[in-house]
Amino acid sequence: MSTKTTNILLIEDNPGDTHLVKIYLKDAAFKYDLSCVETFYEGLEVINNQQIDIVLLDLSLPDSTGFKTLSRYVETVTNIPVIILTGVNNEIVGNQAVKAGAQDFLVKGQFDGKLLGRVIRYSLQRAKTQHKLEETARELVINERRIVKAQQMAGFGNFEMDLVSNEMTWTDEVFRIFGFHPDSINTGLSDYIGFVHNEDRNMVETFFENVTKDGRLHKMEHRIIVDGSSIRFLHVHAQIFYEDLTQRLMLVGGVQDITERKLSEQVIVEQNIQRQTSALKEEVLSDMSFHIRTPLSSIVNLLFLMENTTISPQQKELVEGLKTSVDDLGLMISNLLNFSMLASQKMKPEVVEFYVRDFFASLRKIIQIKTDKANIQLEILIPSSIPEKIVADSKKITQIIYNLIDHAVNNTPSGGKVNVNVSFDPTDKSTQLAMKVSYKGKPLSNTQIKELTEENKILETFKNDPTEEDRRQLGLAIVSKLITILKGTFNISNKNAETFFDFQIPVKVVRLIPSDSSTPDSPLKILLVEDHFLNQIATKKILLAWSPFVTVDVAENGLVAVEKF
Repeated sequence: MSTKTTNILLIEDNPGDTHLVKIYLKDAAFKYDLSCVETFYEGLEVINNQQIDIVLLDLSLPDSTGFKTLSRYVETVTNIPVIILTGVNNEIVGNQAVKAGAQDFLVKGQFDGKLLGRVIRYSLQRAKTQHKLEETARELVINERRIVKAQQMAGFGNFEMDLVSNEMTWTDEVFRIFGFHPDSINTGLSDYIGFVHNEDRNMVETFFENVTKDGRLHKMEHRIIVDGSSIRFLHVHAQIFYEDLTQRLMLVGGVQDITERKLSEQVIVEQNIQRQTSALKEEVLSDMSFHIRTPLSSIVNLLFLMENTTISPQQKELVEGLKTSVDDLGLMISNLLNFSMLASQKMKPEVVEFYVRDFFASLRKIIQIKTDKANIQLEILIPSSIPEKIVADSKKITQIIYNLIDHAVNNTPSGGKVNVNVSFDPTDKSTQLAMKVSYKGKPLSNTQIKELTEENKILETFKNDPTEEDRRQLGLAIVSKLITILKGTFNISNKNAETFFDFQIPVKVVRLIPSDSSTPDSPLKILLVEDHFLNQIATKKILLAWSPFVTVDVAENGLVAVEKF
């Protein structure tokens, strides 16, 4: 027996009838979840925001009465079955309701819990069967169209030609191939050649001359001009045939329209070029990723050095703002450059150790720019019991959180609020970084949620022909893929006009060992392997500023590094 919960919506303005339905449903012998509203408009709001399996609809409501209520429902809601509740004990009214689109009808005061349960179960089953029949009917129509199309694509026709007069007899299909109704034009050899493309005429004339010289089967392909403008490709075969009964020597042959095949071959060539172009584009983007991120890293290091020099409070504030802007720019560039790597399945986790509170403090600064500009309140709740340091892919986690909050901000009205709840849940094998981002605003549709949480679905959409709405979901598409790469879980839900993003990612907690000193107190030689000259300068200065005992040697590539080591 199924344990699925049936989500029922009752649209009824009479409290007494609503109370009776609640009582009767307790005897219905199945699991259910009942939602009750008093107006037609409220019912549509519930349907748009909740999962509803079946609707119990009163025909007399404050904002809609009579059969108009059912008509409005059927026009607006096409995929949820409806049972009519009527106070009129008239079978004609009930039958009319069923003909108009209802699954069944019940007369108020004349049904009990068992009848109500039976009607709901039968209506759900009928609706399911009806849906399957409609799907089958649609498939039959599609298959029928495909068969007709296949027959047209085959486009076979026959012809005969008298070798003395050169008069030809065409079948109906040959007329159709040449763009004419049967028997509407003269059909001699000269007429046939008259439709041939200028560049192919000599070849076609030679073909027919060669056919008449021997008894072998000859084949060729050529073009014709149809309606004076469009070009069709034909495959022609012909052979001399002697007819015993009439003792006539005839040239017989066949014509096939191969235009579709020729166009398909052209499309395949174009697709191969497009694939090569796409592969080249991925290589270029990958190369761009390196050449963009490397100078960004230099800027970050130089800002760090500037921050640790003697500067005024105003300059320090400007440096802080510049650092936050560089972080924001880095995240946006990562979104654009990582998308090509995500689509080509080349991205892998890159774990590092980092301090949790510093991580979220830095992330808050970046996000605060967007929330302040949009006049939206941002609340990030972090429990006091979080680990001090963890091992995880901080860059990808930053992208995930940034994109989720960015989507929430973009879809929250001014003056609204975005909530972020962070927790660390220990399991048998690891600790889970769990986060919930929520906002009240424009929700995602069920189709969008399914695509965003379905493996590779949304990425395929972006690679093919994305709509403007798809492009707005780019950040969420990257989030879904990144969480999959990090072996986490991702869930999207809507409830009471509020959208929730929940994800969990496994991380490792670092057990810190107390140290007597944070800086070296004895000579420490460091080999820095870095090919970018700005990074060489900035990183070397940072390391030298760490302690007077530190010395740094620089290798510009791996080979030099091995030799120096």
